[in-house]
Amino acid sequence: MRRGMHNTAFTNPPPRRLAGLALIRDENGRVLLLDKMYRQGSDRFGLVGGLAEAGEPASVACQRHVTRETGLRVVPMGLLVVHHMPGKGEVPEGENNVFDCGTIPSDTELILPPEEFREHRWLHPDDLRGLVAPYTEWRINVALDAGEGGPVRYLVGHPTFPMTELAA
Repeated sequence: MRRGMHNTAFTNPPPRRLAGLALIRDENGRVLLLDKMYRQGSDRFGLVGGLAEAGEPASVACQRHVTRETGLRVVPMGLLVVHHMPGKGEVPEGENNVFDCGTIPSDTELILPPEEFREHRWLHPDDLRGLVAPYTEWRINVALDAGEGGPVRYLVGHPTFPMTELAA
């Protein structure tokens, strides 16, 4: 009986979201964030990027979303963070992969779809607290550490502050 359950789970797995997000920095070490029209409160600001389509790798989804959301052409240079997010309500669990997408000048013109984004901001990591959701701050800080030579990290869930456990 266990064998049958395994085969069914393998051929018909539960739905999961897969996303590719971009860590883009400016010449001052600030991180590019977008103010999303469809979110409120501290969930409004997030990294550029989004969901992968069926059969699409997270790195390709990252590249596609960066171009669509900002007009920039980037090549993800390396994986910095994998963040497993539990399901919530109607939203299934998923993994957000953060890729290093390099540094661009802060005065680079970005072309944001006005129906999706209010604005963009360049924020120093010290200015994230209270402006972004705790999981976004965690994700960015760990990605910045990995970008400076630290290890790629696997994060799980939603942190609370002060954080006692950073990664699984």
